Amino acid sequence: MSQILLAQAGGLSGSLIDQKEETIPFATVAVMKLPDSTVVTGTTTEMDGSFIMEAPEKGEFLLRFSAIGFESTFTEPFNVGGKDFRRNFGVITMNEEVTMLNEVMVQAWKPRIEMEAGKMVVKIEGTAMAAGSTAFEVVSKSPGVSADQNGNLLLNGKSGAKVMINGRLTYLSADQLKTLLESMPAENIKNIELIHNPSAKYDAEGSSGIINIELRDGVALGFNGSVYGGMEFNRENWYNAGTNLNYNVGRWNTFFSADISKRGFTRKNEITRVYTYDFDYDYFHQTGDQLETKWVPTFQAGADYKINEDHSIGFRANYSFYNEDGKWDTETELGDFGSGDLQTISARNRSNEDYSNGRLNVHYEGKLDTVGTTISANLDYVQLSKDLDSRFTNNYYFVPEDRSDREDLFNRSISDYEIFAAQADLTLPLNQRSSLSMGVKGSKVVSESDLKFYLGQNESGQLDDTRSNAFTYEEEIYAAYASYSNKLSDTWDLQLGLRAEKTVGKGISPTMGEINEKDYLDFFPNVQLSQKVSKNYQIQYSYSKRINRPNYSTLNPFLFYLDPYTYIVGNPDLDAEITSSFGISQSFFKKYILMLNYSKTNGATAEYPQTDLETGQAILTTANMDQRESFSATLLVPVKLASFWNVENTIVFNQTNFDIPYEEGLIENDNLFYSFQSNNRIKLPWDVNMELNANYMGPVASGVYSIGERWFLDAGLKKTFLNDRLDVTLKATDIFKGMEIDVEAEYPGSTFELNQYLYNRGFSINLRYRFKNSKSQETARQNKLEELSRAGGQ
Repeated sequence: MSQILLAQAGGLSGSLIDQKEETIPFATVAVMKLPDSTVVTGTTTEMDGSFIMEAPEKGEFLLRFSAIGFESTFTEPFNVGGKDFRRNFGVITMNEEVTMLNEVMVQAWKPRIEMEAGKMVVKIEGTAMAAGSTAFEVVSKSPGVSADQNGNLLLNGKSGAKVMINGRLTYLSADQLKTLLESMPAENIKNIELIHNPSAKYDAEGSSGIINIELRDGVALGFNGSVYGGMEFNRENWYNAGTNLNYNVGRWNTFFSADISKRGFTRKNEITRVYTYDFDYDYFHQTGDQLETKWVPTFQAGADYKINEDHSIGFRANYSFYNEDGKWDTETELGDFGSGDLQTISARNRSNEDYSNGRLNVHYEGKLDTVGTTISANLDYVQLSKDLDSRFTNNYYFVPEDRSDREDLFNRSISDYEIFAAQADLTLPLNQRSSLSMGVKGSKVVSESDLKFYLGQNESGQLDDTRSNAFTYEEEIYAAYASYSNKLSDTWDLQLGLRAEKTVGKGISPTMGEINEKDYLDFFPNVQLSQKVSKNYQIQYSYSKRINRPNYSTLNPFLFYLDPYTYIVGNPDLDAEITSSFGISQSFFKKYILMLNYSKTNGATAEYPQTDLETGQAILTTANMDQRESFSATLLVPVKLASFWNVENTIVFNQTNFDIPYEEGLIENDNLFYSFQSNNRIKLPWDVNMELNANYMGPVASGVYSIGERWFLDAGLKKTFLNDRLDVTLKATDIFKGMEIDVEAEYPGSTFELNQYLYNRGFSINLRYRFKNSKSQETARQNKLEELSRAGGQ
């Protein structure tokens, strides 16, 4: 904030990036007076690499930029006529410093993980693990992040994490979000931000925090871009290819990216249910083999226009679609332990899905005065549609009667979502130590789904009214917030925030004659107090209250058919979760981080399996539980094993206690979850970079389910050719097949066991070629070489 205030009468500004167009935070910017090269003032760059400072007195000067791991860089000399002098130096590229060690070229390390106030920033762009991967893969393998058996993302072992893209909520259910992230190439991701204690400026949605995916867009001047492609060899072979283009000149910065990939989903699983009451059968045992294949084109385009030094507007658009063919073959046996199998079902299920997702954002940013008052506005529109045809062919064999039968079923499911959102934010500097931020937001979601179930091979069959339904859900959220920050002293910083959100929702099921309405107002306080105890020790105390609203798909009351003995049923009576969290975060020597957190969730939601006492069918729904308590500790330990070997370790402990009410009483599911993740970056001879990513995850509790331990080891090799323009990456994932999932549960009516493997193990090769026609900063004039030499220049 003080830097903004210094610019009220004029100033020097710009931003720093490296050769890979990544921003350079905490770099030193020195103003040097000529001809004696005396340093008269200076500053450091922000997390986004930008700097702004007061102009010096009259005279001739140049700027020197220096940072650990980079060669010093200088601007050309410039003349300052007075205090009102202003100059934007644009984007300056710094070259990485290279040293020799044992005949191996070794570059100075840049941290892959950086801590900011309330969030952890994980750099993805340019890493070997990002090449050829999807956004879901790199997000689910970020420090402290994991995925459960259904693909729901957990943050530090806790459910309820919400995902944002470029700071905007996705408003999608877990399945829809997974589909979106699997269609998004990791090649286009710059950073992943793990926001453990979101301020009042953020939506209150997300009880365990927010995962923000920051997409890359070009910042280098001129015309720049890259093309890439790769293949992954797995149970199936997947392909991807794409391009990123950027044109930055004058007031315009435009960018475009396209990715076309063949991706899919493949798994084998085994399910066993043992019935614990008197029923025709004692057990249900099923083995399944699933394969889904799709071509996924993804496009992204945007432009920013700088109206003047203080105001800019822009837009960003994303669109992806696919047609997916799927097959899901199962073999099921039902019987009793004395006689063995009494009935077998051989199912051959086929599906075809058309899916599209379009997103548009229009934004404005402006500085209203010389004091630093800023305003921003965002308009967002999201449109998602899915048309799914499912054909179920069940071949029954009844063992005692030596009789067989066949059943043909057809399901047509159409879902459409439209999301509108508008937001405006205002920041007011009060003085050099404090500021006030305020904002308002409104959003509306319209969800429409239509399910028709037929007895027959297609829509010409008999319509089954008992398994068909239409459902419409509309939800409006109106929010306002205020956030106050104050640097109380050189030791203490305070941030206070309060957000109010009013939710109005209506679910209509005309075929069932039901209307469910929701109308509630909640307040969400946020407190963050930071203390700089010493140069090498900082501590931060935090409190926040947050909400998790039900996903729109879980509110839909229709019965979704999986197999003759398994259904999913929505619950329109679901209430929102409310979570209160208390945290302490400590930083040691500016690199070791320890985060402690306690949270309590009232009305926690989870999958609620039940057994039909007459048919033995498993009915899977989502319901509110009494409460969920969580105690967590997250430790970040970077270690430099050698000058060529850097390791970043993340250790997570989480004690979660679930209380789940059933008719027969209360089921308690308590579990201590622990995980250890180690990201190793090794510089090998011949300029080869190696990455090893190892992760061990202990057992975890999720509602009534207990998920067993999992682990993986991924490895990548990256070599650059053609003057750093061509990257060749070889990558192997889940090398030892440690990502098998074992799930157990016990609830009234039956016990449940699942073993599942998603074929995470694979090998891939990827190429990326970068091209540029950039405008670079000119070196100092020849007649100033003497001054540059005396200043330490090359």
